[in-house]
Amino acid sequence: MVINEEEFRNAKISLLCAVPTEVDALPIQSLLESYDIKCILQSDVTRSVYPFIVDGLAEVRILVLEKDLDKAQEILKDSDCKFS
Repeated sequence: MVINEEEFRNAKISLLCAVPTEVDALPIQSLLESYDIKCILQSDVTRSVYPFIVDGLAEVRILVLEKDLDKAQEILKDSDCKFS
């Protein structure tokens, strides 16, 4: 199912998982996108300004549309991607 930009902006977002760094998040993002699941990578730190990891400071949260959450969880469970 294709979702337009306005529907995406108004959709409910759910936390799929959190990983230590963006390097860990990118393969998960790529995997989900190969199944047509859009995701958002969110972090509290600007990695280009602070490119280091201190006690979870660079943690990246992977968010998906609420309607895709179950499917995304199943995809990750069946994959080699490691997440918390």
